[in-house]
Amino acid sequence: MTEVIISKWKHAPFVAEKKRLQEGAIGQFSALPSRKSVKKAIINGRFYVKGKVATTATLVAIGDKIYLKQEVINTEIECRITDIENKNKDVIWEDEYCACVVKRGGIITKGNHKVTLEKTYSNILYKSNLKDSFITPIAIHRLDKATHGPVIFAKTLTAAGILSEAFSKREIIKNYIALVADTPMFSKATIQIKIDDKEAISEVEVVGSTNWPIYGTASLVKVNPKTGRTHQIRRHLAISGHPIVGDYLYGKTNKYTGQGLFLACTGLVFNHPITGEGIKIEVDLPRKFKHIIHKLSLY
Repeated sequence: MTEVIISKWKHAPFVAEKKRLQEGAIGQFSALPSRKSVKKAIINGRFYVKGKVATTATLVAIGDKIYLKQEVINTEIECRITDIENKNKDVIWEDEYCACVVKRGGIITKGNHKVTLEKTYSNILYKSNLKDSFITPIAIHRLDKATHGPVIFAKTLTAAGILSEAFSKREIIKNYIALVADTPMFSKATIQIKIDDKEAISEVEVVGSTNWPIYGTASLVKVNPKTGRTHQIRRHLAISGHPIVGDYLYGKTNKYTGQGLFLACTGLVFNHPITGEGIKIEVDLPRKFKHIIHKLSLY
C-alpha cells in the first residue's frame, strides 16, 4: 500500500477546495498519470480514503491522505504477443520498460556466443520508444544453460539499473522445482553453506518421492534461493547428499541418462521498476517433468 498526502492538485482546476477522487488523484501517483488510469484503479478497488475503499464519488481535499493498493499483474491476461504470425508463446509479458521471456533448457542466457537468449529475442521483443532505451533489450539475470525458466529483460537504462539493484538486494523472489536423487530425511530445510567463500542460502521443501531408475527413488523439491551464487542450487543439493537428477557436474557416480538436468525456475515475484506495481510471473514445468508429476498425482 502506497500513501500520498495531497499537497497540491496536479490537474486543473488548481484552486478547487475539494475534488472527486477520480480528478484529485490524477498525477498524485507516478503509476496513475491520467484520468483513465485513476478511474480504472478506483473501479478495481485499489484506492482507500479514511480507511474505506474509495469510489468515483469520494471527495478529497488538500492535506488528505490517499492510499493506493499495489496491483498484481495476471501475466496470462496481460501477456502481449509481439510476433503475431509466430505467436511466440515464450514472451510472457512486456511493456515499454521491460519484458519476461521463458528460456528453454539448452540455450545460454547471454554472453559471447553465437546463439543466446538475449540475441534470439533482440528482434522479437518490441523496441521501447523512451529516451533512455537500449538498441536491443538486455537480460538482467542468468539461468544455467540447462535450466528452464523465466528471464527478465530491461529495455531502458533506468529499468536495468533498478532491476539489477533489486536482484543484488535480494528483493526478487525466485522459485524453482528440482528432481533429486533418493529421498531426503527432511521435509523442509535451510541450506546455508558458503560458495566460493560467499554467503549462500537455499530453502528446500520436499513435495514427494517415488520410484526412479538408477537411484531407487527420486524426490520432487521446491527451492527458494535467498542468494544467487553460481550453480548455487545444484551445489547445495549435491552437498546435502541429493544431487539433481541429470546433473553430470555435481551428481553421483551413477548417472541417469534421461532428459538432461531436472531443474526449472517456475516463478518470479518482483515490483515493476518504474510503476512499483507487483508482478508475479509463473511458468509451467518443461515436458520432461510430466512423468514425475503424474506419478505423484500433482496434475
